Amino acid sequence: MLNGEYGWAVAKAMEILVKVGEAVNAPRLIEVKHAHVSGVSYTNIGKYGLDFIMDFYRKGGRARIYTTINPGCVDYSGFSSIISNKYLNEQLLIDRALIGMGFKPVFTCIPYYYRPPMPGEHLAWGESSAVIYANSISGAFTNREGGPISLAASITGYTYMAGFHLLKNRIAQVELYVSEEVLSSPIGALGLWIGDHVKKIPLIKNINRESLSRLKILLSSMAASGSHAFAVLEHITPRNTYSLEIEDKVHIEKNMIEKYIGDEISPGEKILGYIGCPHLHPFELLELVRLIRKRGSVRRGKLLLTIPPEFLSKYNYLVYELRARGVDVATGTCPVVSTFREKYDVVVTNSGKAAFYIRRIHNVKTRIAEIKEVVNYVT
Repeated sequence: MLNGEYGWAVAKAMEILVKVGEAVNAPRLIEVKHAHVSGVSYTNIGKYGLDFIMDFYRKGGRARIYTTINPGCVDYSGFSSIISNKYLNEQLLIDRALIGMGFKPVFTCIPYYYRPPMPGEHLAWGESSAVIYANSISGAFTNREGGPISLAASITGYTYMAGFHLLKNRIAQVELYVSEEVLSSPIGALGLWIGDHVKKIPLIKNINRESLSRLKILLSSMAASGSHAFAVLEHITPRNTYSLEIEDKVHIEKNMIEKYIGDEISPGEKILGYIGCPHLHPFELLELVRLIRKRGSVRRGKLLLTIPPEFLSKYNYLVYELRARGVDVATGTCPVVSTFREKYDVVVTNSGKAAFYIRRIHNVKTRIAEIKEVVNYVT
C-alpha cells in the first residue's frame, strides 16, 4: 500500500498513518472495523479541507471498511428556519465526494446507532462525543482522531497502534464520587466540570442508575471541555477494557458545578432552546414528543432539534408531529458545525458540549438545563 501498488489514494492514506504512527512511537499498524470521518463541515474545514477530500475522491480513494460520516453544515431536510444553508453548494461537493468513496451518508455524530461497537473492537473514529461513548460505554478501542486520520483509516483498513488501542494506556487514576444532589442537577454541567478539572482518566462512581441519554450528555460534555476520550463508568464500562491505579479521590458536590450551569436569563432576551447534541436516539425523540404533547406546542422558531437525516423518513410521523407543534427540526447538522440565520441572546440546552461550543462559535450566552426545563422555556 505504502509503495503505491494500490494507487495514489491508498499510498497517500498509508503515508499519513505511518507518519503519525512514527511520531507517537507506535510499534505497528492494526486493523480497524469501522471508521467514522469527522471534520467534514465546510464551516470547519473551508476550501483547503474541501480540496483535500476531493483529491482523495478524484484519485481513486474508496472505503475498505464500514465508514460513516459526521454532520455537515447544512440542514438536509430544507425545512429549518434557524439553521442557515449559506454554504450549501460547498457542502454538497464534500458530501458527494465522501459518498462517492463509499462512505455511509448518515451525517450524524451517533455512529454507534448504526453499528454498535463490540468490547475490544478497534475503531478509527473522529467526533469527540462518539469516541468517548465508544470507549467508555461500548468498551471499544479508538483514539480521538482528526478527519484526515479517520479518512486514511477507511481507505486502508488500518490505523496506528498507540494510545487507547493499547490496554496499558486505559488506566483510570482519579476516582470521582458524584453526590445525589449533583445527579439531580443538569448532568452536562457535571461533564464540563470534570473536563475542566480532571486531566487523567477518571473512574466515575454512583452513576450506574443513569439513563444512556444522560450518560451520553455527561461524556460528550467532558470531551468538549477537557478533550477526554475515555472514562471508566462504574458497573457500565465493560470489564477487561481498562485497569485501575487510583492515585486520587474527589467527592463532587453541587456547589462545585453551579457556575457551569451557565448564565442567568434576563427578561426580554431572545431565547433559543436547543436539543440534539449529540443527535437524538429514537427513544429520546419519542420522549421529547411526549413532553411537548403535554405542553401542547412550542412558540414557533424557539426550539431547535437536530437528528440524523434518516429519521426524517424512518420516524416521519414523530418528526412531522413535532414540526406541527412548532419545533424547528434540522437533519444532519447542528449549531456546532453550522451557522444561525438570526442572532439570539441566550441558547438554553441540555447539552454541556453544545453550551461549550455555541458560546465560543456564536458568541451568545448559554444555559444548561434538563430537557423538561428546556421545553418549559419555549412553551
